[in-house]
Amino acid sequence: MVGRLAWVVIMAVGLARAVAAAPAPEDFAEGIPLQASAPASAYRLPLPDAVYALSTRDDLGDLRVFNRAGQVVQHALCSPPAPSVDTARPLPVHGLPAGRGDQAAGAGLSIETADGLRMRWREAPSQGPVPASGAFEYILDARDLDAQLTGVRLDWRWRSPEGRAELPIRVEASEDLDQWRTVVPRSTLLRVEDDTLEVATVTLPQRRYRFLRLIPLDERARDWLRGASALPLPDAGDGPALNWVAAAQTGAADADGALRFRSERPLAARQWRLDLPGPNRVLRVALSSRADPDGPWRTRFQGTVASGPDQSLTGAQSTGSSATPPDRLWRLRILSGAESLGSAPVRLELGYAPLELAFLAQGEGPFLLAYGSGTAPPAQVIDCARLEPAAPAEALPVRELGGEAALRPAPEPLPTRRIVLWGILLLGAGLVVVMALGLLRKMRD
Repeated sequence: MVGRLAWVVIMAVGLARAVAAAPAPEDFAEGIPLQASAPASAYRLPLPDAVYALSTRDDLGDLRVFNRAGQVVQHALCSPPAPSVDTARPLPVHGLPAGRGDQAAGAGLSIETADGLRMRWREAPSQGPVPASGAFEYILDARDLDAQLTGVRLDWRWRSPEGRAELPIRVEASEDLDQWRTVVPRSTLLRVEDDTLEVATVTLPQRRYRFLRLIPLDERARDWLRGASALPLPDAGDGPALNWVAAAQTGAADADGALRFRSERPLAARQWRLDLPGPNRVLRVALSSRADPDGPWRTRFQGTVASGPDQSLTGAQSTGSSATPPDRLWRLRILSGAESLGSAPVRLELGYAPLELAFLAQGEGPFLLAYGSGTAPPAQVIDCARLEPAAPAEALPVRELGGEAALRPAPEPLPTRRIVLWGILLLGAGLVVVMALGLLRKMRD
């Protein structure tokens, strides 16, 4: 009898686990019918944006595909690979000696380009000690690049007399080598002693440039630049077109003036950009992110950002990838230039690689994409390579399934192992009592 009761308990536990492992469409808040274009063994379509809004898991594990019979269909979430080709383009570099002036006397430098543009530079007569020889400023020729630039990468080597590998510079732009305008008032190049930390990229307002001039803010710098490369805006062929989503600001600024943002998508951002309120704004900022509220902040960027006359967005390539855990929390500290903003907000936009949903044609259609569940166990996804080739499918209008009730988390699970253990102990104790009573009865007889 005791053995039978134990087997009943074990079978009940196994049946409960089997039922819990097979969710039904009603266990999810919403569903999207999927219409196949043609008969095929697998189908593929862009993951609808509505899934991100209701998903309760960072890995989108509360997502299922059902066939007409309500059975779970195997699926995969496919992300395009990150571009591995470096799109940096080398730029011609022309060095200029220290000193400026319009006087006829003094040393001179003349640069003449192939299309007839000519630049003359003269050094004014020195009234004091003669400065050290060597190039002080540098001109970058970007006329051959038919693309918008997001920054320049510099191969620089310089150390101050105090032994610091740190050099602040200013960046100016020109169309004709005559009229110059400041595009980056200050950006600091930095290198730590063991080369574990290096800042060699200057972020530019996103637009086309013909000539750029790099001016050190330390007058002692000489021959500090060895080469430069332009960072063009990636074309559609260089990688997937990113989906840009504004991060939600959470609360007011901190005591130190930092702004907090939260990413609404459970994905790793591949790029970021700042939307400054109005044209011709220049800020020095520090941007960092982390995956959870208790984790350490990870520095993404520290430097100068600016908006152009057309209020173009300023951004930079982020250090994240689709293989790293997504950082949902972001912090933006404005180190200088905040007084020019007034009460206008600064928006943080994050660029995500678009995901695609692929699923096998298991059973009969129509198929249903269900998502948003607080009780469904994590989905068992398969490799995207198993679903090639796949025919396109189309997402139909959203319909409600379980509603808001499906989003509620499941109650605390019963301690099944503890219940079974205590049940066995109680049954054993009861068996010992029965045996003892039987033994006493025999002794009495």
